[in-house]
This record gives sequence, structure tokens and C-alpha cells, in this order.
Amino acid sequence: MKIIKQEQVMRKAYKFIGYLSIVFVMLAGITAGAGRTIDKLEFPPMNKIEMPEVDKVQLDNGIMLYILEDHELPIVRASVRLAAGDFLSPPDKVGLGDITGTVMRTGGTARMTGDEIDEALEAIGASVEVNIGATSGRAGMNILLEYADTGLEILADVLRTPRFDQDKIDLAKNQMRTEISSRNDDPFQVCVREFKKVIYGQESPYARHTEYSTVNGITREDMIDFHRKYISPENVMIAVWGDFKKEEMITKVKKYFEDWGKGAGLVPQLPEVKYEFKPGVYYAEKDNVTQSNVLIGHIGGLTGDPDFFALTVANNVLGGSFGSRMFNEVRSKKGLAYSTGGNFSSNISYPGIYYNYVITKLESTVEATEAVLHEIRRMQTDPPTEEELERAKSSYLNSFVFNFDSKGEIINRMMTYDYYDFPQDFLFTVKDKIEKVTAEDVVDVARRRFHPDEMKIVVVGKADQFDKPLSILGAVDTIDITIPSGEVEEEVVINEETLAKGMELLKLAADACGGVDNYMKVKAVSSESDVVLVLPQGEMAISASAISVLPDKSKEIMNTPMGEIITVTDGETGWMKQGPNVVDMTSEQIESSKKELFRNIMHLFQNLDNPEYQAVFVASEDFRGSQADIVKVMSADGAESFKLILDSETHMPIGKMFFGETMMGPGNLTQIISDYREISGIKVPFSVIIEADGKKSAEIKTKDLKINPEIPEGTFDKP
Repeated sequence: MKIIKQEQVMRKAYKFIGYLSIVFVMLAGITAGAGRTIDKLEFPPMNKIEMPEVDKVQLDNGIMLYILEDHELPIVRASVRLAAGDFLSPPDKVGLGDITGTVMRTGGTARMTGDEIDEALEAIGASVEVNIGATSGRAGMNILLEYADTGLEILADVLRTPRFDQDKIDLAKNQMRTEISSRNDDPFQVCVREFKKVIYGQESPYARHTEYSTVNGITREDMIDFHRKYISPENVMIAVWGDFKKEEMITKVKKYFEDWGKGAGLVPQLPEVKYEFKPGVYYAEKDNVTQSNVLIGHIGGLTGDPDFFALTVANNVLGGSFGSRMFNEVRSKKGLAYSTGGNFSSNISYPGIYYNYVITKLESTVEATEAVLHEIRRMQTDPPTEEELERAKSSYLNSFVFNFDSKGEIINRMMTYDYYDFPQDFLFTVKDKIEKVTAEDVVDVARRRFHPDEMKIVVVGKADQFDKPLSILGAVDTIDITIPSGEVEEEVVINEETLAKGMELLKLAADACGGVDNYMKVKAVSSESDVVLVLPQGEMAISASAISVLPDKSKEIMNTPMGEIITVTDGETGWMKQGPNVVDMTSEQIESSKKELFRNIMHLFQNLDNPEYQAVFVASEDFRGSQADIVKVMSADGAESFKLILDSETHMPIGKMFFGETMMGPGNLTQIISDYREISGIKVPFSVIIEADGKKSAEIKTKDLKINPEIPEGTFDKP
């Protein structure tokens, strides 16, 4: 019986779409050649940058300790560099490194639970954190001097003896599922994600990302094994700075870390990037956007590259700074972009990405892309003017001082440079070499390192509204950004016997609930229900009402602490309303509504003779203390399915099992159905308990239900 749509109850009311773009504000009425007071200002040279003296001490177990006294504030800070990164996670468990870092901190230690650690740190205004990214990890501590021992002991415990409590693992996995479920909300982030895959490769650790299946496959034993293999002294560097005496702090660090025994050895090196300069155009459809997001580029470079300095200046001339060619030509003069720019990025350990972006109207997508390509080509023929060159250099050099604006930034950079055996004096050579870059150097490096005819172009938008076909730019490959559900298909024996028995059981269930003839008389249903949602923060009570006109029209009203939420759908389109805001349902929401309709028991019993439905007997087994017959109901093409649980004695439906939407993304859902009452000749359940991945997530109690009520005129009209 369709009383309340489970997915709608569990789904967020809205997913607000947006992204943070660069906004430039220009003064009107002043031409480029006009004299400005600001141009006459003279600035004194910057003060000489003084590097603090950092001491290095190697502990007996191999950990390199960086120590720096800083008596400005009575605070002690620590930063731990972990060589382990998510690049070490197996392909079928992407995210293992990430979640291991999270639960090392939240999941408790041999001495304390995660909650006890939180309470202890909160009581003294301190923090201890752990994060493992794609290529490396970090742990940190920030604490008042008088509690330094407490902080160091907790930091050591978190790194050395995490216990990975299962409830914190479940919470972390749910958070990851939530992130997966919303990863297509921001069109620019979709563009960035897919561009990385185009540059580095789908399976590259520099581009891959978690899926429901990889998160679901991660176990506590996997985390314990990851920690055992990769979080050990030979893969750890520690920096401590703050208000202390050096020798005293060295003694403290040794107390908590020096007896940490070595592990399995050094982590493997980061994988090599293999790249082929080859043009390509890639398109991802996003049907709820009014702008196109475009990225154009190819592989970038290494920070230690001799061309780094000329590339930095060339990039700023082209698109990396305010007043760049792309800004002036593509955005200001031609009016083709809301935002545009670029960067020739680099890393110490693996190549960065050279990218140019443009965010433009759908109707100017190709023209704007062509304008960016034109500016890239012009870099190879038109040397920068003296003004462009000066602006490009200043853009970099004026921000150079911020490389030294905190002791933490300096000491963390020292650790990173040492780990990769990178010259510690690199930054001190940058200023001089940037200043020496000439206009001829810019043209030369652009000719050698920019490849405008071999660009990868990724476009996220709506092709039917583009000004020209994307194929003008080259052969187009379509990117499917659909999020895989992560559902694991169960093997079911399908033959004449199981099909016949499955359909026989369905007919017995329909008879037990009142008979097909009575179900065929049902044209509409209305209901009033109380719903309790079980959230991580506790339970939340809401009320809900629903009106359904069969076969597929419905209106649902939920009264929540956030206000009233109305959802209306006719099976092919729909809309949602909260307060004054009315938005169309997305294609994903419409598809979810269709899936739920397929699982609706009333809809099923009215369509027993419909060849679109198949029923396969799976097994007879216990279900919550009752002997039950399990029937898998499938669409003829196999695209949709759910398990209907029937009491073996009465043949009444007592449950449903399916893969669907939970509060934390797709998961395995079980509905426990009970409290049947007869209304208009059919039996209707008034109680439904919903479990997500084995844990109670909601309970629905129907207060009132009417068969074939009068439907007020305009019930389904959109405001």
C-alpha cells in the first residue's frame, strides 16, 4: 500500500546547486590609459625574509624530529607527516586510506574511546586531528603549553594504538556515502573531477574517487592492516614548534614516540604518470544547469622543472592573474565568460595539470572555448607587453612573502622538501629567477610547453542549448556521470518451476489481502501518518499526509521542524515546494519515484497479469521469527527488483527488501510490515518499520486511510 514514499521521507528536501566562482569587480568609467593616483604610489622594498632556525633530531627508531622554539604565544603545535596515502588502497577499496585516517582519530585507542578523547581535549581547549589524503597524510596537535604532555600522549596513542571501534567506522562510512550521493550537485566540481580522470586516467590514484561499492567493501580488518603496514616510524616525520625549551620538548617527544617499534618498511613510491599528448573533447550532460563549465588543458609539470619560473610568468600573463589576457579578452572585451582563468600547476612528486577554465552561458559554450584556445595560441606568437610582464611577475612576487607567514608553514614545508630530497633553498631562488624572466622567455616556454592543438576539453552543460555542436572542437566522447548504486546482485535460480511458484505465491498474497477484484476497484488513496526518523543526532518526529491517484499520480505533504515540504509527481515529471520556493524534481528524483511505484504492493496486485512483472520464488526461511516465503519481483528487463516477504501460513506480506535510498546514500533497506486493518474490502498495513543496512532508520504509523476519497480540484496543480 502506498502510504508514504520511503525514499521521499529519507531524502533531503533540497539539494541546492551552486559553486564558488571568482568574481572580479572593475571600476567603471576609467580607461586603461587614464592616469590613476594609485599608479603614482611608491612602495619600499620588502624586508629581508629571515628564516627561523629549525633543529633536526633523529630518534632511535628513525623518526626525524623538527623542533623550533617560538615564544610568541603559550601554545605548542605539532605536525606529523605520514607517508601513507590513499594511493595505497586497492582498486576495489578506494577510500581505505581516507577512512583509516578518520577512524584513527574518532575510533578510540588502547587507552580511551574516541568520545573520551573528544571530552579530554575539549576540557583543555585542545585539538588532535588525523587526515590521510591521496598521496600522503597528516596528523596535528594544537594545545596550551601546560597541557603539552597530555596532547603528545593522545597524539602518540592515536598514531600508534588506534582500536577502530565499529560504530565510528559505520559513521565514517555513512559520511563518505553522503559525499558520494551529492558529488554531482556542483557542476564545476563535476568538471574538475572528470578532467582529472581525462588527464591522469580513470584508475589513477591522482584521479580516482570513492564509490558506494568501494566504501561498502572496506572492513575493520582492512583498516587494521593498512595501519600495520603503513603507519610506522620509518614512514613518519614529526615537527613541534611553540613556547617551550628545545631540550625539554625533545625529551617529551622521545618519551611518547621513541619506543614505537619499526613496522613493515617504507611505503611504496608514488606511481609514475604516463601521459600522451593527444586532443580530445569530453562532454558530461547536466540537465539542471543554466551555464556551461569548461576545462581546457593537458598535463602540467614538476616544481623542480627548469621551466618552472618562465611557466609561472607565462601562466600569469595568460590567465593566472587579475588583468590577464583571458580575463581582458574573453571576459571583458568579448563578454563570453562569467569567470575565466588558468594555471600551470606543478607538484614535487608527480606532474600537476595545466588547465584553463571558462564558465559561460550555455548559448556561448563553443565560442567561449574557441576564444580561450585563441589566447593560448597567441601566447606562442605575441610576446607580453612590458605592462603585462610586470603585472605577471608582481602577481607572483607580491604573494611570495606568504610562503613564510607562519612557523607552521615553514616547518611543514621543510619536512616535505626533506621527504622528497628537494632543495631546501628552492624558494630563495624563486624571486631572483622570476624577476629575470623576459618576454622572449615567455614566448619560448609557451611554444615548448603549451600544446593548443593537443588540448583535452571537458564540458559540463546541456548540449541542446549550445551555440554550436561540440564536434566543431573535435570528436566528442560522452562521459556518464551517473553514480553507480553499489548494489550487489544476488544469484537467483530462474526457471519454469521458480517462476511458476513465484507467481502462485503472489496470487495467494493478493487473495489473502482481499483479492484482485477488490484491488482493481481502488482508484485513489489518502492517508495521514506519524513518522519517526532515526538520525545520528537522535530521533525526529514528523507528520505526513499523502494523496495518490492510481496508477502514478501522488501528492505528499511532510510537516517537519524545518517547515512544510510538498512533493508532487505524475510519474514522468514532478515538483517540490518548501516555503515560497518551488523547484522541479531532478531526473534522479523522478527515477527514484518510479522505482518506488514499482515496489508498491497495491500497484503490484493490480498488475499481476502485466507481463512487465515477473515473480521468482527464492527460498523459504525465517524472517523476524516467522517462517516466510521469499519472492523476488522483477521487471521484465531485469532493471528493477525487490524481495517480497510473505508469511508462509497466511500468505500476508510481512516485509520488503530492496536496494534503495537511505539518509546516507544508497543501501540495503528492509521494511517490516504489520498491523493490518480491513478497509473497503482490502487489508492495509498501518505499521511499517524501516531498517537501513540492518539498523532502524524510520517508523511509520498510519493514523487514517481512505480508499477512493474525493480528490479536491487543483490538488496536483503547481503553484
